[in-house]
Amino acid sequence: MSSKEYEPEVDDYVVWDQGEYGIDEGWVYFKGPVMEEKKGFVTKARYITIETHVTDKPKNELEPSNGKRSINPHTKVHCLLLCYEQDWKDLKFIKRRKTKNCMHYAQYDDVN
Repeated sequence: MSSKEYEPEVDDYVVWDQGEYGIDEGWVYFKGPVMEEKKGFVTKARYITIETHVTDKPKNELEPSNGKRSINPHTKVHCLLLCYEQDWKDLKFIKRRKTKNCMHYAQYDDVN
């Protein structure tokens, strides 16, 4: 498939060659839906986010600051890069991740 025909999907691993700005790669984490055009409203730009890396949150950010006991389910920091639809032609598809478990809310309809 040529790069002009490729439309990225959540859980695709892609490489984005931005020319003089460098090359980034990672997993497609979110893909914006096609928005219906409505008279009198601004048409929103469509984009994907590419997860370039994930790190653990510092331990002090996981502990509650108010002294009460709580469990923070968000233990990771995700670095996401925006890639607008006009730049999808510069993406190179590498592989697709297949899983039965939902890793992100965008997968729910596909899995269930």
